[in-house]
Amino acid sequence: MKSRSNILSAFLSLILAGTLLLPTASAAPDLTTATSSAPLVNLALNLPYTFESPYPRDSHFGPTEDAYPDDTGKQLTDGIFGGMTFSDKAYVGRLWQGYRTFKLDLGELATIQDIRVSTLQDIANGIYFPEEISYSLSANGKTWEDLGQVKSGRPTTEKGPVKQTIARTGVNAVARYVKVTIPVESWLFLDEIEVMGTRDQSGRKLKASAEPKPNQGYPRPGSEQTGGIQNEVLIYTGEWQYQPSDWISFSKEDFKPYVSYVDTNMKRKDFMFDGFLFLPYAPLMDGANYGPTTGKPTSKAHFEQFLDRLFRDDYELGALNEAVKEAKADMPGKKYEAKVVIAIPYPRTDQSDFGDVDGDGISENLNVSEVGEAAALENRLKVTKWFVDEVYKRWNAKAYSDLELVSFYWYNEYIAHQLSELDHELVKQTGDYVRSKGATFQWIPYYFARGWNDWQANGFDSALMQPNYFFHANAGVDRLDTIAQAAFNNGMGVEIELSDTVLTDEKLRERYYAYLDAGREYKFMKKSLNAFYQQVKTLLKAAQSETAAGREVYDRTYQYIKGKYPQHP
Repeated sequence: MKSRSNILSAFLSLILAGTLLLPTASAAPDLTTATSSAPLVNLALNLPYTFESPYPRDSHFGPTEDAYPDDTGKQLTDGIFGGMTFSDKAYVGRLWQGYRTFKLDLGELATIQDIRVSTLQDIANGIYFPEEISYSLSANGKTWEDLGQVKSGRPTTEKGPVKQTIARTGVNAVARYVKVTIPVESWLFLDEIEVMGTRDQSGRKLKASAEPKPNQGYPRPGSEQTGGIQNEVLIYTGEWQYQPSDWISFSKEDFKPYVSYVDTNMKRKDFMFDGFLFLPYAPLMDGANYGPTTGKPTSKAHFEQFLDRLFRDDYELGALNEAVKEAKADMPGKKYEAKVVIAIPYPRTDQSDFGDVDGDGISENLNVSEVGEAAALENRLKVTKWFVDEVYKRWNAKAYSDLELVSFYWYNEYIAHQLSELDHELVKQTGDYVRSKGATFQWIPYYFARGWNDWQANGFDSALMQPNYFFHANAGVDRLDTIAQAAFNNGMGVEIELSDTVLTDEKLRERYYAYLDAGREYKFMKKSLNAFYQQVKTLLKAAQSETAAGREVYDRTYQYIKGKYPQHP
């Protein structure tokens, strides 16, 4: 049910199953700087360094990356370059956790000209070039000059295997300490980091840069940024190959314990969620899939099928409107507004015949490999704008009495630069269009997914990160500490995750409660927009559960939503 978890596990399995030959390693050629006739030497050669994540080692992904270790602590400065195969022993592999920071002490002041990072891309194995690398220098190890970022010089869609060196050149500064910060959004494979310069102090003096901006904090609940939403629940709709065929769908009675907090007799006691995010269930009966790469690409007919399901009178939006109307009638003294978020399905880059969305009689070709990046972006943007317009057209026609459409959601859970170099531009321009209509634009990437820390630059108004702790059996509870810290530092919230197994499995129930404990401890319970992923109707089943443990899941969720979740042993 959770496509985000399937993506991670599938591609990790692919990597771990690979058996590749080892090419012979080779040394890099000696080069000279363009501003001097004197040959540059690699000042970092064979020196020790640190190469660390800003967060603790993850107990789920850590053992996987151990297959590509830094054996000597000098592997990135030993002068040995790898070939085109990631299993080459010259490579150090690192997996997710946000960033890696390389720090080197040259032992003495020297004039640094270039800092070079050699890296590999192999898209089939989930290995990507870092999209940009940050460089900085220090003379004393305390104050640093920020040398800025250098972006990747090769196409993000180049399947590879292919190598490149991403370098900050022409520095000409006297320094002793070097720091290189590299994003890790899937696999990162490096074989060498070089610091080219001369062993003198002929370069310029460093200028201390301003300290980094302070922590941003969480997206404030109920704010304009969040579309006024405080606590949001994910509501899926879609086809199902088994009986009942329409069970991935919500009736008025199904919505009752989401709109209202109910007792064991299903009597309303209070209001519950104020935000409802509607998404399509990814696989379709004809083999198409709303995901970016799984199954066959979706078309205009599939996007319309999602809309047809959403705007039914007895299910989804129509049912939610009636459920809210009844709840307000039962509890007239309580203030409540139900806010709706609608997912924009991903316009896939492998779709050559999406359908005509602009009325010119020509089907839109979204296939990057066939029409090129610029034309594909133009056509994909036509699709997202058409979809948003169609939502408003149908919404206005229904004239719901008790619902407010406040936001749209980007369905894909990472910025797919491996599929299109301009994927971020599609997101950004779609966000601009959504805002021009008076709505906000939100996103929930998976664990440190590609683009997670650039969510604002990519045009989102709010974003939350999936810890995926519930779905990774080997992950320690400190995974939630890491995500809370990363989210807070980058202005994000934290998605809370559970499936039907919480009703019957004590260990998985405790994993769910760990999210609630973390929300209380790190204060995103009260100070952040919260979103709850569920396995279609998990919280409905919890509300109706005949076991004390199952019902407790629902009651604790209500306590959390109201900011009254107590500390538990």
